[in-house]
Amino acid sequence: MNKFYLTAFAGLLFAALAWVGCSDNEVAGGVSEETNTIAGILVDKKGAPVVSAMVYCKSVDADTVTSSDETDSKGKFSLPVKRFGNYGISATVDSLAYYEVVEFKGKDVELNTATLKETADISGRVMLRDDSTSAGIVVRIPGSSWTATTDSLGFYKLEGVPAGKTNLQVVPTDLTRFVKVEHEVNVGALAGAKGTDSVMVPLSMEYGLRSWWAFSAVGNEGPVDFVSDSRSWTAGMKLYGNPIYDRFVSYDETSNVVGAVHFKGASQFGVVEDDRGILDGVTGFAVEVVLQVDEVLDTAATYRKNLVGKLGFGSEDDQNVFSLAVVKGECSADKPSFAFFMADGSGDSLSCKNAVVSKDALAFGKRYYLMATWNGNAVSLYESGKKVGETDVQFEKILPSEESIFVGKESLEFSLEDLRISVEPLNEADAEFRNKSHEIETLFLGTNFQGTI
Repeated sequence: MNKFYLTAFAGLLFAALAWVGCSDNEVAGGVSEETNTIAGILVDKKGAPVVSAMVYCKSVDADTVTSSDETDSKGKFSLPVKRFGNYGISATVDSLAYYEVVEFKGKDVELNTATLKETADISGRVMLRDDSTSAGIVVRIPGSSWTATTDSLGFYKLEGVPAGKTNLQVVPTDLTRFVKVEHEVNVGALAGAKGTDSVMVPLSMEYGLRSWWAFSAVGNEGPVDFVSDSRSWTAGMKLYGNPIYDRFVSYDETSNVVGAVHFKGASQFGVVEDDRGILDGVTGFAVEVVLQVDEVLDTAATYRKNLVGKLGFGSEDDQNVFSLAVVKGECSADKPSFAFFMADGSGDSLSCKNAVVSKDALAFGKRYYLMATWNGNAVSLYESGKKVGETDVQFEKILPSEESIFVGKESLEFSLEDLRISVEPLNEADAEFRNKSHEIETLFLGTNFQGTI
């Protein structure tokens, strides 16, 4: 069973794909002042025109048929279209088929030759969480009539699909919990006994989200003393030592600018002094951050530096729960690495026994999306959408803990763009989807930008 990478099918990505390239007189999502056409010549595998075949134009966004036309004696077709966007153009003739996605920007589109291809069937399975039914999920090729729904076990089949690479769109029945996604498949490679495609549908970024501190949205440049919890579960995060909010620009010198709060040294840190029991009694959770670590500010051979943690910093009545940290010289980390330490709030220390350490060395000055998650059996750590470690633990649930949530408070220099805490365990599909979402929203965090954008 071959797993293919998921592609975020969020509205922001669709907007970028659908409306890019509009002229000054065009409005994204608008309608052309006049009817234009998507035209071409339908030919068979030998290049001969195909006569009296129906060709369909279907909106990728709305998945509705916009127009159709029958090819003439020369194989020509012309499909009227007015609304800007992406359209699937398709035709089926006997055992051959044609499919292509084109973008309409308010001007005529000439496809030249549209060549019919050999076809094959795609069989696959859509997987959700263990407690969710996977029946009735729509699997389709966007902008076409190739559509199927999953059975009670999540299996589907698309018949007569043109050979070659194409995108499948998966539309869950519960869009409040799961997201609509696309992934690429090679239809020819999936034909035959081993032709089974599988996809795990990620959770919505809102589902299970308890608190979200958007450091990138602080807005005003300069010292920052408070960041609100945008989900209002906690009273927010107090910042000490005047850490600086600033803008950053990517290393490739493009105009991709993002915001972040920059912490330097142990005197600059953040504290959620009362998280109102954010994790009390949970049997799974996840911590997500977007950050860049620039430097460890001491020369010790062995260290553990907290980035984000619910911990007591050595007080007698510690009720530690977690710490996402940079480590070196402990827990088998020979080089600086990201690590996630966990406890159950009962007073146990955050030890290597219950920690997951990245197998990859930390790259200073690189922007990371990190996700650490506990599913009741194991803790897992992901860097930029890829799993870099997993450790089994024996906790059943998190006991009530009065410890604060700390950002930093260590001899580190780092910039924090985003912090989220969820009470739902996450997996590989979630990590990949969310990493791509962050790539869309804020592309790179690089050197401090001093100029004017």
